[in-house]
Amino acid sequence: MFKSRVIPRIVFPYVKERKDSYGRDPSVGLRNRSGPNLGHKKVVIEFSSPNIANKFLSRHLRSTILGAYISNLYESMGWEVVRLNYLGDWGKPMALLGIGWERFGSEEAFHSDPEKHLLDVFHRINDLFVPELMASKKARDDGGDPAEIESHGLFAERNTFFKRMEDGDEQALGLWKQVHEASIESYTKLYSRLNISFDDYSGESQVSPTTMVEVEKILKDKGLSEESGGSWIIDLKKHTGKSGVAIIRDRAGSSTYLLRDLAAVLERAKKYSFDKMVYVVAADQHTIHFFRLFKILELMGMSELASKLQHVHFSDGSHSKKAEHGDTLGDVLDQYQNVTQDLLKANPEKASLLGETAEAAGALGISALITHELSARRANDAAFDISHSTSFSPGTGPDLQYWHAKLCSALKASSVSIELSEDEHATLEEEDETNLLRLLIQYPDITHSAYKSLESAPVISYLTNVTEQLSLCFDKIEEAAEVPKAYVVLFETTRQVLENGMKLLGIVPAAK
Repeated sequence: MFKSRVIPRIVFPYVKERKDSYGRDPSVGLRNRSGPNLGHKKVVIEFSSPNIANKFLSRHLRSTILGAYISNLYESMGWEVVRLNYLGDWGKPMALLGIGWERFGSEEAFHSDPEKHLLDVFHRINDLFVPELMASKKARDDGGDPAEIESHGLFAERNTFFKRMEDGDEQALGLWKQVHEASIESYTKLYSRLNISFDDYSGESQVSPTTMVEVEKILKDKGLSEESGGSWIIDLKKHTGKSGVAIIRDRAGSSTYLLRDLAAVLERAKKYSFDKMVYVVAADQHTIHFFRLFKILELMGMSELASKLQHVHFSDGSHSKKAEHGDTLGDVLDQYQNVTQDLLKANPEKASLLGETAEAAGALGISALITHELSARRANDAAFDISHSTSFSPGTGPDLQYWHAKLCSALKASSVSIELSEDEHATLEEEDETNLLRLLIQYPDITHSAYKSLESAPVISYLTNVTEQLSLCFDKIEEAAEVPKAYVVLFETTRQVLENGMKLLGIVPAAK
């Protein structure tokens, strides 16, 4: 297969027959390969999941782009995919926003720009709350009881507001509903700019109190939970051998994130009957959270359900510093669009292929952002570097778009037929052309490997190798009056593979 004379005769008809399905393998997602009539397996993928009371952090951005890519991977392998955005729309942060709204909220400013106004309100109330939070932490670190500090001031107001929410207080829930609906509307528009849509916008708020009570009953019946200082906890040392205490309800009687997450798993299992559920969430403290979540489900007698859950983590090391690109998702997207607009102005030849409108700059900016976020392995940091990611350097989104557009332009005036004479085939047996063909035939191996590892960096590296090898082949016919027939077939095959890879990453090709 890898002999220079044989490979084009195999690759060209194989890719032409499969077109956009080249690199896909729907049989992987079958429930039973020997019985296709049994249908496909289902996976729920939770990603993005920002906190609507706080700013859109870099880890949420990386989760959004990586989660969309992983969803595409599963879909390409025949799984039925449910894309789930589990919003942080409940709990103490939301209650803090509630008391902040009572002090600083403005209906006029909210309707003008909900995301930015809510962020401003949260920052202002949080600045007032931080000294109390630090005092509570110091008391705990000094071996004292922070209960006295937490029974006064903003601590007490926040806890009272959250209790009102959980008790169904009409005024508190009215504010929550207003914030929740506006946030989803705003995020839906912003995600669409990234070419991302969700099948379900869920959130902590939608976890049923009845299901939480069901979880608590199982924990108590199995002797897993106990009362401690007014809170309900699970002493993990007793049950797992690993130190740590998991709080189920705090001393005010309010549910915790862990309790809501346990209940959410049970509800999703009933709603979706999934074969697998994947959480695309940053490593940091969440690694401990998911270990506890999965382990507690096992202790509850739900080992089979726990075995279907997977935490796909990624490094968040570079994001502990203040983000350089603004507080909202809109800020990030606008900045990329502005920079790529300047990039197109500085490269008129390439702009003629890609377009010179604001819409073209926006699409190019999205390509730059997606490729940048996916170019690092999950364990590595994806440090913010807009100057490189918005250039035409090999391996960037703009460069992938440029080569795809260049292929489309070269093929416009040509009809593609894989029927080549011996002499025409012979022109493709030179080293550069053969090396490109050898790359193209590897694409299904690349996608299968990516599916197993859930890594994106190897796909970016592969597409970069394709474009660099393609440039060597292009150099040979750059001055030709028309593209030779053999190269038309070679370029069409390359275009198809490049397009398939870009779409897998979540990049919409600019050229048609």
